[in-house]
Amino acid sequence: MTTGVADQPMGLAREGLDELIAQLLPCARLPAHLSPRDLLDADVEPPEHLAKRVHALRALVRSGGREATLTGRLFSSKSVAEYFIPLLGGQRTESIWVVGCDARLRARMHRCVATGGVAMCSVSVADILRPVLLNGSNALVLIHNHPSGDVEPSREDTELTTRVASASDMLGIRLLDHVIVSASSHFSFLDAGLLPARR
Repeated sequence: MTTGVADQPMGLAREGLDELIAQLLPCARLPAHLSPRDLLDADVEPPEHLAKRVHALRALVRSGGREATLTGRLFSSKSVAEYFIPLLGGQRTESIWVVGCDARLRARMHRCVATGGVAMCSVSVADILRPVLLNGSNALVLIHNHPSGDVEPSREDTELTTRVASASDMLGIRLLDHVIVSASSHFSFLDAGLLPARR
């Protein structure tokens, strides 16, 4: 069963994990109800004075130490999935991300535009397109995760894709793909032939 960033590295005792995290983070002012290892749990809100370091440590754990970047031309859904599976695959709640690309389909920015619950995440088309427009992108890729592990799109996923494609087309921006990721797989609307035809 996937439990997200709270998963303990194999062979590392709980006490050893506490000690390692205590060395990486200044845990002297940690609230009494939290142990250092609790800071790796995505459901735990870190104390304000540790928040930046905790989020950085969680990202490092999720990535497995790989310093992945989302740059260069996006040739396929696989290249998108290779970046976002380590980032989103272990999350317990859904989140929706957008990648903005230039005219040569090179990734220029990516942003989380919404977070939700374990089974759904609500977002407006305006929230999706705003960072794309503000960053002068010519095209976009939509990404979200399914914590259940089943990457088949829901009816809501398909409807969102249609709305985003229509709105972006009116603005002269191309929706390249909508990719759904889990901890170990992905689904591409483009690869499945489910992207609405451009006018």
